[in-house]
Amino acid sequence: MIVDIDLSAVRVLIIDDSRFARSFIKSALLSFGVRNVMEAGDGPAGVLLLRDTKVDLVLVDHDMEPMDGVDFTRIIRGGEEVACVDIPIVMISGMAEMEKVIEARNAGVNEFLVKPVSADSLFRRVRNALVNPKPFVRSADYAGPCRRTVDRVVPEGMERRVNPALPKPPPLVEVPAGTVQAAVRRVAKPVEPAAAKPGSGEKTSRKRFKAGTAIFSEGDSGDEAYVVETGRILIVKDVGGVKMPLGEIGPNGVFGEMALIDDHPRMAAAEAAEDSVCLVIPKAALKTQFNRTPDLVILVVETLLHDIRKMGRELVEARAKIKAKREAAGTV
Repeated sequence: MIVDIDLSAVRVLIIDDSRFARSFIKSALLSFGVRNVMEAGDGPAGVLLLRDTKVDLVLVDHDMEPMDGVDFTRIIRGGEEVACVDIPIVMISGMAEMEKVIEARNAGVNEFLVKPVSADSLFRRVRNALVNPKPFVRSADYAGPCRRTVDRVVPEGMERRVNPALPKPPPLVEVPAGTVQAAVRRVAKPVEPAAAKPGSGEKTSRKRFKAGTAIFSEGDSGDEAYVVETGRILIVKDVGGVKMPLGEIGPNGVFGEMALIDDHPRMAAAEAAEDSVCLVIPKAALKTQFNRTPDLVILVVETLLHDIRKMGRELVEARAKIKAKREAAGTV
């Protein structure tokens, strides 16, 4: 799957009463290049957020309490609670029955997506809502995007349309002309990669580290992961200029893999606590294996990594506070 549009300036609101579902969808959006993602745990909270915040796209779950996605859409399209009546709405539903789809369409959704959600299907709905917006219709019994999906030539004498067709609105996101731009990112998909060639950077190796040697620093970009064969490795994080321990990796333990998977900077530093030998796994080798993994699994892993990074930061901050209190108590 190729992300061929720049979504960095798009503001997206996710409304779902499942924290995991919100985190899952957010991870997918971030992988598409979206940088502004907001969350609401139910329909009423989403309505309140739309009153005060500019949002370009809403992803709403169908089955929620106390307000489901259909009722939420009707409230938005009604225009009494919020001003953004024409905002694009993508509904995500675990029910694929035709009556549910028609109900959502008649409420005024732009796109309908059936669970389980894949990265590819989600991106196609998001892209279509932003790149190919439908004319907005206001009538006595309906407000929402035009429900015509095909503009056919009617037989002679059968035209019942009184007014001319509504003009097509401009896209909310432009598709770059010509070749793919530098901002375009490739999202991993399960393809069978070519076999590694000698010297291609996909071969593992071994490195020896003397006690006290820095293996990588916090904030570095990740290009290698490590498996400890012998020795011990300390994982430390800087807090106000003080090194705070996050953990210790012993034989058969793996470290440094997170930055290779989610392409984020190293969240902590690693140093040898004693003379150690590590198996080194290059980024290319890990990516080769990871590219065989379905998008659904990749998104779950990225969600878990996001939570692990967050917990790591909270843990080291808590340890720093405890250490400071103990030191203060010792000086009294």
